[in-house]
Amino acid sequence: MEEKIQSLYQKLRDISALYLIYRMQNNVEQVKKIIPEIQEFVLWFLDENRFGVEEELYQGMCQNIIVILDDILQAMEQEDIVLLHDAVAYGLMEYLQLFVEEEQEEGTDDNL
Repeated sequence: MEEKIQSLYQKLRDISALYLIYRMQNNVEQVKKIIPEIQEFVLWFLDENRFGVEEELYQGMCQNIIVILDDILQAMEQEDIVLLHDAVAYGLMEYLQLFVEEEQEEGTDDNL
Protein backbone atom coordinates (compact mmCIF):
# COMPACT_ATOMS: atom_id res chain seq x y z
CA MET A 1 0.00 0.00 0.00
CA GLU A 2 2.94 2.29 0.65
CA GLU A 3 3.82 2.49 -3.06
CA LYS A 4 0.20 3.21 -3.97
CA ILE A 5 0.09 6.04 -1.45
CA GLN A 6 3.34 7.49 -2.81
CA SER A 7 1.95 7.31 -6.34
CA LEU A 8 -1.39 8.88 -5.39
CA TYR A 9 0.34 11.65 -3.46
CA GLN A 10 2.53 12.44 -6.48
CA LYS A 11 -0.45 12.50 -8.85
CA LEU A 12 -2.41 14.84 -6.59
CA ARG A 13 0.65 17.00 -6.03
CA ASP A 14 1.09 17.35 -9.80
CA ILE A 15 -2.60 18.16 -10.35
CA SER A 16 -2.45 20.81 -7.62
CA ALA A 17 0.76 22.31 -8.96
CA LEU A 18 -0.60 22.51 -12.51
CA TYR A 19 -3.71 24.22 -11.20
CA LEU A 20 -1.78 26.76 -9.11
CA ILE A 21 1.18 27.46 -11.37
CA TYR A 22 -0.29 27.18 -14.85
CA ARG A 23 -3.95 27.87 -14.00
CA MET A 24 -4.93 24.63 -15.69
CA GLN A 25 -8.67 24.40 -15.21
CA ASN A 26 -9.12 20.68 -15.89
CA ASN A 27 -8.45 19.44 -12.37
CA VAL A 28 -11.96 17.97 -12.12
CA GLU A 29 -11.31 15.61 -15.03
CA GLN A 30 -7.85 14.72 -13.72
CA VAL A 31 -9.16 13.87 -10.25
CA LYS A 32 -12.05 11.86 -11.71
CA LYS A 33 -9.49 9.59 -13.37
CA ILE A 34 -7.93 8.67 -10.03
CA ILE A 35 -11.08 8.35 -7.91
CA PRO A 36 -10.56 4.57 -7.57
CA GLU A 37 -7.12 5.21 -6.05
CA ILE A 38 -8.53 7.85 -3.70
CA GLN A 39 -11.31 5.49 -2.68
CA GLU A 40 -8.82 2.68 -2.03
CA PHE A 41 -6.72 4.93 0.22
CA VAL A 42 -9.73 6.21 2.18
CA LEU A 43 -11.07 2.69 2.76
CA TRP A 44 -7.60 1.52 3.81
CA PHE A 45 -7.29 4.47 6.22
CA LEU A 46 -10.73 3.87 7.73
CA ASP A 47 -10.11 0.16 8.14
CA GLU A 48 -7.65 0.41 11.03
CA ASN A 49 -5.98 2.83 13.46
CA ARG A 50 -2.53 2.60 11.87
CA PHE A 51 -1.02 5.25 14.15
CA GLY A 52 -1.87 3.69 17.47
CA VAL A 53 -3.29 7.02 18.64
CA GLU A 54 -6.14 7.41 21.10
CA GLU A 55 -9.38 6.04 19.70
CA GLU A 56 -11.12 9.41 20.07
CA LEU A 57 -8.43 11.13 17.98
CA TYR A 58 -8.55 8.39 15.35
CA GLN A 59 -12.35 8.65 15.12
CA GLY A 60 -12.00 12.41 14.62
CA MET A 61 -9.49 11.81 11.84
CA CYS A 62 -11.90 9.34 10.23
CA GLN A 63 -14.77 11.81 10.37
CA ASN A 64 -12.55 14.51 8.87
CA ILE A 65 -11.39 12.37 5.95
CA ILE A 66 -15.02 11.50 5.17
CA VAL A 67 -15.86 15.23 5.10
CA ILE A 68 -12.90 15.79 2.77
CA LEU A 69 -14.09 12.98 0.49
CA ASP A 70 -17.59 14.49 0.49
CA ASP A 71 -16.10 17.88 -0.48
CA ILE A 72 -14.23 16.23 -3.36
CA LEU A 73 -17.39 14.52 -4.61
CA GLN A 74 -19.46 17.69 -4.25
CA ALA A 75 -16.81 19.71 -6.10
CA MET A 76 -16.75 17.21 -8.94
CA GLU A 77 -20.55 17.20 -9.24
CA GLN A 78 -20.63 21.00 -9.35
CA GLU A 79 -17.38 21.27 -11.34
CA ASP A 80 -16.12 23.62 -8.64
CA ILE A 81 -12.39 23.74 -9.36
CA VAL A 82 -11.57 25.88 -6.33
CA LEU A 83 -13.33 23.62 -3.82
CA LEU A 84 -11.75 20.59 -5.46
CA HIS A 85 -8.28 22.08 -5.21
CA ASP A 86 -8.79 23.00 -1.57
CA ALA A 87 -10.17 19.57 -0.65
CA VAL A 88 -7.30 17.82 -2.41
CA ALA A 89 -4.37 20.09 -1.52
CA TYR A 90 -5.33 21.06 2.02
CA GLY A 91 -7.34 17.99 2.95
CA LEU A 92 -6.58 14.68 1.31
CA MET A 93 -2.90 15.38 0.66
CA GLU A 94 -2.38 16.15 4.34
CA TYR A 95 -3.55 12.63 5.16
CA LEU A 96 -1.46 11.07 2.39
CA GLN A 97 1.55 12.99 3.63
CA LEU A 98 1.36 11.11 6.92
CA PHE A 99 2.46 8.04 4.98
CA VAL A 100 4.80 9.62 2.40
CA GLU A 101 8.49 9.25 3.07
CA GLU A 102 10.27 12.58 3.29
CA GLU A 103 13.00 11.51 0.87
CA GLN A 104 10.36 10.58 -1.70
CA GLU A 105 8.57 13.89 -1.27
CA GLU A 106 11.76 15.92 -1.55
CA GLY A 107 13.02 13.88 -4.47
CA THR A 108 9.99 14.42 -6.69
CA ASP A 109 10.38 16.00 -10.08
CA ASP A 110 9.33 19.63 -9.98
CA ASN A 111 9.61 19.92 -13.77
CA LEU A 112 5.98 19.66 -14.71
